[in-house]
Amino acid sequence: MFDLSSRWAAVFASKDKPEGDQRKLLNIFSSAAIETTASSLQTFVLACLLFPQWVTGAHKELDAVVGKDRIPTFKDRPQLPYDEAVVRETLRWRPHGPRFGLPHECTADDVVEYQGKEYLIHKGSIVFALTWAIEHDKIHEDADDFSRVVSAGGYVPGQPFAERSLWINIAMMLWAFNIRKSTQVDAQTGLPFEYGCEDAQFSGALTNPPLEFSAVFHPRSAHHAEVVRQEWANCEKDLNVLLPQRKGP
Repeated sequence: MFDLSSRWAAVFASKDKPEGDQRKLLNIFSSAAIETTASSLQTFVLACLLFPQWVTGAHKELDAVVGKDRIPTFKDRPQLPYDEAVVRETLRWRPHGPRFGLPHECTADDVVEYQGKEYLIHKGSIVFALTWAIEHDKIHEDADDFSRVVSAGGYVPGQPFAERSLWINIAMMLWAFNIRKSTQVDAQTGLPFEYGCEDAQFSGALTNPPLEFSAVFHPRSAHHAEVVRQEWANCEKDLNVLLPQRKGP
């Protein structure tokens, strides 16, 4: 992400573009990655609460591949197809974009075949990918269930930054924690909060995060907790090192 942003900043500088344009471009890159990742991570946690039956399989795979003495890294990704499928199912179950999709411009004439017929989409046409309708097509009887986590393929090289960020966060959370429903009591009813799929409400905003809900994260063991503490103690925290100033074009 930072390398990509640096290259774009260099291009802008070489063309004498205003510094303000560079800042706007970098803001677009970071917002697109950070906001969508945050929304999808919230959706993932909600799926852990609503459909806990699949979490055991993810734990078994992580224990077999990664072990208990270190956290997952991107090098483990090709050997973690179940975790990969969890990421894809998170994006399918509740897409992080609006239901009507986002506009894209067709850069060349394109022919699309659908139900045996061909349709010409002219260059310059604005196309909306109706993600929700595609991912929840009624040909899938279980479209509203978080249930197809083991059906996807393995690692696909060249994933965009946002998906890489989502993958590593999900892998680390599944490796380190048991995620449980909160025992927090509803002030109005006096009863513990309970969620069902039909009750899960989403904001409808651009990245469509779920509305506020409660969850509890418990370390899977004292050893897992100690590994996390050691990772934090050893990691670089100096922003001047993490985000070095770029000099020149």
